[in-house]
This record gives sequence, structure tokens and C-alpha cells, in this order.
Amino acid sequence: MSIRSFFCLGLLLVLPVLTHAQQAMEMYIPIGASVGVSNISSVIGKVAAVDEQNKTFTINDASGILTIAVPDNTPVWLDRSKVGDSNQIGSTADLKAEMTVEVKYREATRSPALTAEWIKIEIPR
Repeated sequence: MSIRSFFCLGLLLVLPVLTHAQQAMEMYIPIGASVGVSNISSVIGKVAAVDEQNKTFTINDASGILTIAVPDNTPVWLDRSKVGDSNQIGSTADLKAEMTVEVKYREATRSPALTAEWIKIEIPR
């Protein structure tokens, strides 16, 4: 096996572990501070409205209003860094109008309708 083949094989084995590690640590990273994610494949804005029946909510951000679909298995975290406390696991029941959120979306590009991969909700001071 050549060095290049060995390197490629190693990379294929390590990437899933790194991806899982990033998601496991994501809970502890404040809104807007996820390197390679925040404002690249995520949106940060204020919750405009929550539709619990349709499992969606809307966000107002600099570009306008976005509708976010929330699948059942979507992790939700409470970012408590501004109150000097540890972050916690939350739920969509914690989403309220005017709260600041960061949503990592599943789609390859941003559009007015997105699907949440994870959600962080800022707990204000």
C-alpha cells in the first residue's frame, strides 16, 4: 500500500469521528462562535413566531424572514454563556418570540425555507 493510499484510508476512517466530535462539542460553543459553521452554514436571528403544530418557526435576520422546519430528532441547546452558566439541553418548547437563535441548516445553500440540523437558543442576561 502506498503512503498516499494509506493516508486516504486513514482520512476516511477519521472523518466520521471528527464530525461526531464536532457535533458532541457543539452544545458548549456559544452562538456565533462555531468555527466553519456560524454564518456559513447556519443562520443567526430573532425568533419571529413558533408553529408547534407544523414543527416550524420563523426567524428574522438581516436578509429577511426564514422558515425553519424542525425534524423530531433535532438537538436543541440552551446557550447560557451570557448568564455565566453552563449550556444545557433544551427542546423546541424553549423557543419563544424575540429570542436569539442560531440554526445549523441541512441544505447545501441558504434559502427562505430551511431544515434544522441543530438549534441553539440564547438565554439572555
